[in-house]
Amino acid sequence: MELLPQPMISPLILLVICYFYLGTAIDCGGNNIAKTITIDKFGRGGAFRSIQAGIDSIQSNNDQWVKIHINAGVYIEKVSIPYDKPCIILEGEGSRHTVIIHGDTRTATSWEATFTSSPPNVIVSGIAFKLQNTFNLVGGQLPGVTAKIEVAVAAVVAGDKSSFFNCAFQGYQDTLIAAIGRHYFKDCYIQGEVDFIAGAGQSYFENCTISVTQAKGRPPGFITAQSRASSNDPDGFVFEGGSVDGIGVVNLGRAWGPYSRVIFHKTYFSSVVIPEGWNSWNFYGQEGKITYAEVDCIGPGANNVNRVPWKKNMTPSQLQEFSKSSFINKDGWLDNIPIKY
Repeated sequence: MELLPQPMISPLILLVICYFYLGTAIDCGGNNIAKTITIDKFGRGGAFRSIQAGIDSIQSNNDQWVKIHINAGVYIEKVSIPYDKPCIILEGEGSRHTVIIHGDTRTATSWEATFTSSPPNVIVSGIAFKLQNTFNLVGGQLPGVTAKIEVAVAAVVAGDKSSFFNCAFQGYQDTLIAAIGRHYFKDCYIQGEVDFIAGAGQSYFENCTISVTQAKGRPPGFITAQSRASSNDPDGFVFEGGSVDGIGVVNLGRAWGPYSRVIFHKTYFSSVVIPEGWNSWNFYGQEGKITYAEVDCIGPGANNVNRVPWKKNMTPSQLQEFSKSSFINKDGWLDNIPIKY
């Protein structure tokens, strides 16, 4: 994860404006689904052949839940939900059966992700998002793949009240960008090595599998690169349960912002987690502003004896601030979505 180059600032400001403009005004008509669209890569039954075509067919400023059911198959395309199309459900047939693949790398001016979701009120279930050019570099070079390990993004989530169930995100560096807004990830699989969960999202990961895929000869990687910029910002990453496993060695995170905040609670750490655990990166000497905590974690990688001395300890009352209900669901939005979690 590199610090954002100057050309990235304007697009991010636009996302913030769209987030505040749309985030609180739409409830999508409760938990009723007004319409269902079907995607089938072969166009059977008159269905759309591409996922993007299905999204494009939805009217702008949609205010009712529209479900897009994606039949099993490998869809080689870049998928984007624009900021003016909230209230969309993308439903696959399981992350092993409904797969979206694309191969762009990140440029100086955009993330170029396989999947980008910009509006509020988006639900995704049972889909895998993969990178054609980098997601399976570990273990040797693939035919036709450049020898250079490129920064490529599987998914960018930039909308408030976004939820993901039983999804897979497979990449190497910057796999999942939780850019801004409140996000809920449940029973998801997230793979990578360097900063592969990053951004300024207010994101809660429940029972997710974090898989480290360190390439041979590479230095220890980083699971998170959380970019909280101010002590007043509500964002941070919370991992409840789940596991960290895989190949090689990795830090739990490094600071992409001066007030970076990441909490693991009751998570299983395999031996891939290095003893130091955390890295302040460009904020060396400012560690007092950073909130990195591990509470009631287990496994061989959870031994805190050699952790960085500035890792935070949390009381039960402090930890309560980072429960699902307190951290992302104070207004009950998760209780009103048309998916039982």
